[in-house]
Amino acid sequence: MTSKTATGPHAKGPLRGVRVIDLTAMVFGPYATQIMADMGADVIKIEPPDGDPTRYISVAPAPGLAGVYVNVNRGKRSVVLDLKTEAGKAALRKLIESADVFIHSMRAAAVKKLGFDYEAVAAINPGIVYTNCYGYGHRGPERDRAAYDDTIQAECGLVALQQQLTGTPAYLGTIVADKVSGLTALYATMMALFHKARTGEGQEVEVAMFETMASFVLVEHANGAMFSPPLSEAFYPRVVAPNRKPYATKDGFVSALIYNDKHWAAFVGAVRPEWATPDM
Repeated sequence: MTSKTATGPHAKGPLRGVRVIDLTAMVFGPYATQIMADMGADVIKIEPPDGDPTRYISVAPAPGLAGVYVNVNRGKRSVVLDLKTEAGKAALRKLIESADVFIHSMRAAAVKKLGFDYEAVAAINPGIVYTNCYGYGHRGPERDRAAYDDTIQAECGLVALQQQLTGTPAYLGTIVADKVSGLTALYATMMALFHKARTGEGQEVEVAMFETMASFVLVEHANGAMFSPPLSEAFYPRVVAPNRKPYATKDGFVSALIYNDKHWAAFVGAVRPEWATPDM
């Protein structure tokens, strides 16, 4: 495996010639590396003998090819390595020699025990960009806990935000914590590659789901309560207003955003001119 050039429709993308060793699983890390593959990177996904768990999450046209897996792993090459064996570890070390990026989604203690923490990988390839996809920051008290999208949505305050809107705690109907964290890992890795292009130096990158999502919902949560003294209650009122929703019509639903006075004037002019009064 010597060529670092991807093949397929994205082979001439901006990451042409960049090799990514992908030890991520589920959605958080694979979503980041899938976009790298879309941009032309040669992404080599390392899987254990039983495969990434998402291979078996739902229905599939063939065993091990569930839709979730295919969606976030398209455009990648894949190799099975048993990293519990010395032969598997030796094969991974060989791949690392020619890599530009190494990205994993194991907990800090687990990847260190395996022998592929940043110090070990950088000893093989000093210029590598090494990205940690953690559930929780590795210096914090929760660093050894497993993280899943639902638990992160609850802990970061997203469930509470939904409760403000509907009166009932609820998850979003998408794995938003995995995807937002994946996008964050993507651009953080890209910035490290940019730094390497300018200086020749590799970097270690850390992206944690909890910290990423806590920052993500801060705009809606904090509002005027972020100031000292507080200038208002928490929660951005427009976002949690119960009337912020699609409205039923005779043939379906309509979604409209009336964000300022100009929008309101145009709306009432088209719908109910009699509403164009100061009282409304």
